Formats: sequence, C-alpha cells, structure tokens
Amino acid sequence: MVPMKPMWHKRQKREVSAATTLTAAGLVVACSISLGSALVARADSISDQKKKNDQRIAALGQQLEGTNTKLATAYVNLQRTNAALPIAQQRVASAQAAQRQAEAAQAAAEATERRAIAAEARARAHNEQVAQKLAVAQANEQRAKEKLAKSATELVSSQDALDSYAAEVFQGAGQESQLGLVFGSTSPEDFANRLVMADTASTVASDTIDKLAAMTADNTSTRSYLTSVRGEIAELKRQAEAALAAAESAAAAATQAKNQAVVAKNNAVTAAANAAAAKTELDTLKGQQVAYAADLNEQKQNEAADLASARAESARLQAILVERARLARIAEQKRIAALKAKLERERQAQIRAERAKAAAAAKAGRKYTPRTPPPVTVPTNTTPSNYLSYPAVGPTTSGFGMRWHPVLHKWMLHDGLDWGIPCGTPVYAAAPGDIIRAGWRASGWGNQVVIDHGIHRGVDLVTTYNHLTSIVKFSGSVNRGQLIGYSGTTGYSTGCHLHFGVYEDGTPVNPRSWL
Repeated sequence: MVPMKPMWHKRQKREVSAATTLTAAGLVVACSISLGSALVARADSISDQKKKNDQRIAALGQQLEGTNTKLATAYVNLQRTNAALPIAQQRVASAQAAQRQAEAAQAAAEATERRAIAAEARARAHNEQVAQKLAVAQANEQRAKEKLAKSATELVSSQDALDSYAAEVFQGAGQESQLGLVFGSTSPEDFANRLVMADTASTVASDTIDKLAAMTADNTSTRSYLTSVRGEIAELKRQAEAALAAAESAAAAATQAKNQAVVAKNNAVTAAANAAAAKTELDTLKGQQVAYAADLNEQKQNEAADLASARAESARLQAILVERARLARIAEQKRIAALKAKLERERQAQIRAERAKAAAAAKAGRKYTPRTPPPVTVPTNTTPSNYLSYPAVGPTTSGFGMRWHPVLHKWMLHDGLDWGIPCGTPVYAAAPGDIIRAGWRASGWGNQVVIDHGIHRGVDLVTTYNHLTSIVKFSGSVNRGQLIGYSGTTGYSTGCHLHFGVYEDGTPVNPRSWL
C-alpha cells in the first residue's frame, strides 16, 4: 500500500457533506431569509401608506379648487412632506434594523468562518500527525525487514558451518576427522596436542550453536514485531485517509464560510448605505417641511386680500346678474302683459263675433247660443327640468355645496360641478343664450365664459364655464351645443377640469337641478 502524504502534497476531489455546507452557510441564509421577509413586509406596508397618502393629497387638490394657486401649492407641498415624513421615518427605522441584522449576520458569518478555519487547521495538524506516525511506522517496518533479511543470511551461514563441523566430527575418514586426530596420535605429547585442537574446535562449534539459537530467537521476535508494525501501518493508513477526508471537508467548509462572510459583509455595507440614504432623505424632507411651512404662512397672509378681491369680483358678477335678472323679468312681464293684452283683444273680438251671430240668428227667427271663449291665460313655466345639456362629459370630481377649507379652516361654498376632463377637451354651450362676459377673470376663475339663457321657470338662468385653456366664442348669441372653448386649469385650479356653474337671478344653485 502506498504511504499517504499530507493533504498539501496530495489533494483529492471529495464532495463536501451536506451537514458541513449547512453548518457554514445556514446562519447567513437564515438571516438573509428573515431579513428579506421583514423588508418585503415593511415595503408592502410603506407602499400601502404611500398610496393612501397620494389619494389624500389628490383629494386635497379638489378641496383647494378655487384657492389661490400659490397658497394651494404651498399647502399641498406641506401636506405632501407631512405625509412623507412618517414613511421616511419608517424607511429609516427599517433600513437601520436591516443594517443591524445584516451586521449581526456578518458577525455570525465571520465567527463561523473563524471556527471553520480553526477546524481546518486542526484537521490539517491531525493529518500531519497521522502522516508522521505512518512514516515512522513504515521506516520501522523497513528496518525490521532489512534486519530479518540480514539475520536470515547469517543464520544460513552459521547453519552451514555447523553442518560442516558435524560432518567432520562424525563422518570424516581416518586422520581427517576430529576423532581421527585424537586417536591417530603417535605419542602422548602428540595426543595431548591433538586433544587440545579437538577441544578448541568443539568450543567453536558450541559458540556457533549458541549464536544460531540466539539468531533464531531474534528472528522470531523480529517477525512478531514486523507483524505488529504492519498492523499499525494498516490502522494508520485508515486514519490517514480519514484525516485527509476530514481536512478536505474542513477546508471546503472554511471556503464556504469565507464566501458567506463576504456576502454578509457586502449585505451589511449595502444595508448601511441604504440606512444612510434613508436618513438623508428624511433630513431633506424635514428641511422641506420647514420651508413649506414658512411659505404656507406667508401665502395665508396674502390669501385674505385675494379672497376679498374674489368676493368683490363675485359680488360684481352677482350684481350684474341680479340687474340683468331684474331687467329680464321686467321685459318678461312686459312680454307676458303684451301677450295677454293681445290674447284678450282676440278673445273680445271672438265674443263680439259670437254675439253678432246670435243677433243675426234671432233676426232670422233662429236660435243661436253664442260660445264664450275661456279667460286668457299665459303659461309661465314651460321649461323642462333637464333644460341644460352637459357642456362636457367626464367624471364628477367635486359636487355643489359647502366644503371645509383645509388651510383657512372654515366652510366655503363650492358653487358648481367639477368634471375631471383633460386639458384641451372641447366645451359646449349648455343651452341657447347670449354671452355676457368672456375672458380672463382675476377672481380665480381664469378664462371664463358667462352665458345668459333668459327667463326660465320664472328666474333668469345663467351658466358659467371656468378655468378654460382657451376661448373660441367671446360675444354674441350661441346655440345649444355650440363650441365656446377648451377645458384647462387656469386661475385658482389644482388640475385640469371644468368648473360648471348655474345661477338663478344671480344666486348660484346646484347645476344638477337643470341638467
């Protein structure tokens, strides 16, 4: 089996366990999910609030129709910033909370990274220790093998020498054997010398036998040690493979944790930038709020003069309409009186004719009863309830009646109907009549056309068309449905629309009673 090398010498591609991956990434993922869910919920809440605020601001525009444009603009701007401030504060709070969560996630991810790096270092150290132990065991194995091989060679040599000695002692012929040397002596002195030589040879043989026995015992011990070392090597190789796998898994976990820490850090940086931007937006709104509040106060002071001028202009128009109504009523009375006189003359003529017929019949001896015509009556209320036609078609954005002025804090009459139509929409005369005034009005109506339709239902009926972009008919009589101008947003207006007014004897009434 090939010895295992440290992981920095040999890296194998291994799949990182799911548990390791989740350990490294789980915290950051969990924080990201919770943070994302919280931000989505807060974003939905802020979006809903913004929609409601936009609707409220749009309604304010309708309430402010007829108010000085500068005042209306200042008030709408202030209300818009007032409405935006809580949203901006929520955004700051949400962004700061997101920043705190992101920073906590970053800290947790970096702690996970540090633990993963430490685990990798421990795994590397363990892998090195096992590799060193394995190298020592393999070196011991090699030395045991070499010792056993050398001992085996020496054992064979000693055994051969011993075998030769035995052969010489017991198998040698004549004088060549040791026994021959002893018993073939020629004198006592020669015998003694030969006996000493034989004893020396026997001692050498005995030493060889002892050495052979010792070598045999040592070989047995070496073989046992070699068996033990080989078992240790097998176990160390198994440990080395496990250590390498653990080190590689720890390295992968450390890399994963490092990547997650980088992501968490980027998220924290982004969250901090978002929080700073939200705070800047909030501070900007606060500054705008102060400026708009000051502007509103200034415009409110000017509004009193503007309202006085508008009231004076309205009073002048009403005086004109009242006078026209008086003259129209006198003219109508004269017309009715003349018509009655004419009808009465015709009735008297019919009566005289009937009487003449009766006298002629009596003279002729016939009977004739004269027919008496009914008394003269002149109808004075022949105008239908829907006498006026719609001057334009569009959704009603503001009705006739009293409404609360959000800036001046008082109830004021909205003396007509507002139809939300785009600027430049054609506007037509609601009925036949005479244009009594057309042009720019400083009272807040902008470009205005006023049409007198004469006496109907006993009152002088007048219609007004206000905030026009342009006028195409400035004077003279008009027919029903004739083009008189185009809708717009001139004067005290907060958006494109047509303000349609109806007056009875100079007094504004609900136009719906005539439409």
